[in-house]
Amino acid sequence: MFKFVDLYKRTQHNENAQIRTYFAECIENINKSNLYMMRKICMYTSIIYSLLLILAHFVVPSFKLHGVHFLIIPLMVVYFFINVHLRKPGVHISTHMTGIICGIFYFSLVTIIMLFDAVAVPDRPAVWTPLVIALFPMVYIDKMYKYGIEELIAIIIYAIIAFFNKEPELYTRELYMLVAAYVLSMLSAHIILVMRSREGLAMIELRQLSSLDKLTHVLNKDALMQRMEYQYMQKKPEEACAMLMIDLDNFKDVNDNLGHDAGDRLLERVGQLLIDNFRAYDIIGRYGGDEFVVLMPKMNDTTILEMRCRTLQMFMTDINLGNGQSFTASIGAIIDDGNHTCKEIFRMADDALYKSKLTGKSKCTAWKIDGLDYPIKPVLIALTDRDDGKFLGLTGEDADRYEIVRTHNEDEALRYISQYHEKLELVEVDMSLVDESGIIIKYLKKRESFMKIPILAMASSPEESFQAKELGADEVLMIDATEEIYQQTIKRLIRM
Repeated sequence: MFKFVDLYKRTQHNENAQIRTYFAECIENINKSNLYMMRKICMYTSIIYSLLLILAHFVVPSFKLHGVHFLIIPLMVVYFFINVHLRKPGVHISTHMTGIICGIFYFSLVTIIMLFDAVAVPDRPAVWTPLVIALFPMVYIDKMYKYGIEELIAIIIYAIIAFFNKEPELYTRELYMLVAAYVLSMLSAHIILVMRSREGLAMIELRQLSSLDKLTHVLNKDALMQRMEYQYMQKKPEEACAMLMIDLDNFKDVNDNLGHDAGDRLLERVGQLLIDNFRAYDIIGRYGGDEFVVLMPKMNDTTILEMRCRTLQMFMTDINLGNGQSFTASIGAIIDDGNHTCKEIFRMADDALYKSKLTGKSKCTAWKIDGLDYPIKPVLIALTDRDDGKFLGLTGEDADRYEIVRTHNEDEALRYISQYHEKLELVEVDMSLVDESGIIIKYLKKRESFMKIPILAMASSPEESFQAKELGADEVLMIDATEEIYQQTIKRLIRM
């Protein structure tokens, strides 16, 4: 006997825990189900109610229309328009508002039904009210204690109305029926919630399994993009976040030299490394091949982000596949201060990654993108630290047609180039600020999406002029070129 009681307690405890988890993890689906059922109840109630009134006129000789019978019409009309509005694309309401809308509807509907039984036919036993009490858990998903309170309130309201309209003997019998319907409703509510929670959690688990990359155990590409887009839709516009794009260096060589099995093991280790080293609410996914993406909500500190990238790269070198070879990764990282879409930040992270890979292995490029308004005018970017006015762009009316951005180092220039690439019409470079590798010119000429952007290089020596030409600058001028030549060159390049 005690074993049976103990087993029952454990079962109840597990079922209640399962139901709590269901409401915590499936609340969005619960809201959708409740709104869907409310639409169906509105539609079928309107149809069946009309048919029953017509049928009662022919089948029940003593049936007479009562004023109560017309109360349901305004309710159905009001909720018809509410349902039409809720079905519009882009309309999204909170859990709290869903509860209010559904609660008012069901409370109004049940009250009207109680008036049918208590006022319209006071000399007959209640038929519809006990039935509605018993069936309520089947059409609306709510927590057990709320079911109990909601239905108890309905019974008290009916008891008050019926007290003034029913004969004592009939009144007592109806209270008994309502209590029986209440008990039956609570039992069925628990059973239904157990079944719904089991099915809902199983669907979430199935969805999670289908959204995971089977090799790395992080999100696959489709799930990754959906989760990131959803995160951007949910976050406040001014809320910062960071995105990392990670690419394994020379991964093809790993497959070619060590075999695809070794490549798969490396990807699996990297996936686990990302899971272990990022926060539980960060979004981690495999974009494809050897590329991974991490979205970090509420991250706005460049120093912390760079440190996180360096730590990740350090752990990468510790991966051992049994052959003594060390592995590295290049990273492009972006901090978005706001006013950008997920697609824009993804593209800029990819640009930052390209710069990292262009400068060598195990490099990290981190850019912080200001939440500035996107320029309406075409953009000219100048890399210079001179104050002689020549690098400020065009003059007069021509200058007013453009947004001129001055930068002071190659990394800053590349950040603005990535940010404004759709509006960018010219990049002007002071070769004295370009390192030996000429990363800014090399980047623009090798990156397919930037190849058509003209580059004007300003050289102060023959060596700088030669370097600019070797790197592929579209035009090279000496610093001491006349203003007329300078202006003519810029206008010609912009028209390219």
